[in-house]
Amino acid sequence: MPENGRKAFSKYFTMSFDDGITQDARIMDICRKYNMPCTFNLNTGLFGVNWPWVGEVLGKPGLSHQRYTEEEIRSGIYNGFDAEVHTLCHPSLAGNYGDNAEALIHEVGDDAKNIEALTGVAPLGMAYPGGREEDTSPFVIKTIVENTPVRFARLAVSQKNPEDFPLPDCFMKWYPSLAVVEMARCKELAKSFIAAVPVDRDLLFYVWGHGYDLDSENLWDEFEELVAMISAAPDVKCVSNADFYTLFKDKIPAVNF
Repeated sequence: MPENGRKAFSKYFTMSFDDGITQDARIMDICRKYNMPCTFNLNTGLFGVNWPWVGEVLGKPGLSHQRYTEEEIRSGIYNGFDAEVHTLCHPSLAGNYGDNAEALIHEVGDDAKNIEALTGVAPLGMAYPGGREEDTSPFVIKTIVENTPVRFARLAVSQKNPEDFPLPDCFMKWYPSLAVVEMARCKELAKSFIAAVPVDRDLLFYVWGHGYDLDSENLWDEFEELVAMISAAPDVKCVSNADFYTLFKDKIPAVNF
């Protein structure tokens, strides 16, 4: 407790990357260099699958979107990092299974079971495939919470006011601060975050993306600069998504409906 008797508030930084693709290895190398936790969201029904269409859609033909094989993940590629759910096969949960509880439980629950079997650690959360508002729904969220171990779920929609560094209103609709492709703004916001003083509440800065984003926009050097900058800030607590959930699960509800 501070000398004035008031609660001390903290600043938290977290990151997550989707799909379980081979660029994750370079992300992990950078994170290890700066002792930075990171979360990776895996599709265990798509082991070894290559999606060349991702590069085509982005106007970057030849961009790699190669997922790790089951054997590679079992070998311990993600050891020391936070491996979480991204569903088995990356469908839009509301779009494909909006009223089908059995299919939702299969996609989310079985992915969680597979990740635990492969890594030895039970997942606590996930990232929604697609990540848009329309990719989830109250029925989807209720089904997941009642039938799987998942208790937090990240969207791919940035907060309306990321410069305020708000905590999530509820864990099952967790809005990140910015996407890693918005690197210039990420670095600008990181400077503001490092300078911020949490006077009356805790602060959170959350960057998300895909490893292929760093290839597509040639952002690897800037990504390392971002990680180095934040890791060097003595008053920033760098955590995985699961770490943050564990710290705040009794303060932030899983759902708010």
